[in-house]
Amino acid sequence: MAKLVSKVYGDALFELAMEENKLDETWDEARAISQALDENPDFLPTLKHPDISMEQKLSIIKKAFSGMSADTLGFLDVLVKKGRIGELKSVLDYFDARAKEAKKIGVVTVTTPIELSSEYKKKVENRVLEVTEYASLEMKYIIDKSLLGGMVIRIGDQVLDSSIRSQIDAMRMRLADVRL
Repeated sequence: MAKLVSKVYGDALFELAMEENKLDETWDEARAISQALDENPDFLPTLKHPDISMEQKLSIIKKAFSGMSADTLGFLDVLVKKGRIGELKSVLDYFDARAKEAKKIGVVTVTTPIELSSEYKKKVENRVLEVTEYASLEMKYIIDKSLLGGMVIRIGDQVLDSSIRSQIDAMRMRLADVRL
């Protein structure tokens, strides 16, 4: 259900931003709100509290995000009135993903057993840019010693696994199927 809510409201915010030709402005505001939520973990639970009236919730939102555009404040207003303000973080995350997609920004996670040099990171980034349609990339590097060697590259929901661990696992599966 939460995914559906995120999609419905995230799509609505995205479409509004595109119609108004304000994707960059709305995206900046969405990231600012998301950062504020991360820095203030009690904010959303307070807004979800049943003893706080809708008028009080709207007042809190207007004060907390007074520098935001009318469109963004109106969007937050709708979430409060529809009782969906508790889903704000997931809606903003969904919107962020849609904005990245529209801007052709790929989110790539590279997992290796050791730290890669900056030269090798650049080679990986250049190669991913060559084989995808992304204009730029958001790279995240993770170290996982259990891979033993090789690397795992995750681009969206695609996984390219050339790790030694996965090769050993595949070999183990093939050997398990051998009948003598």
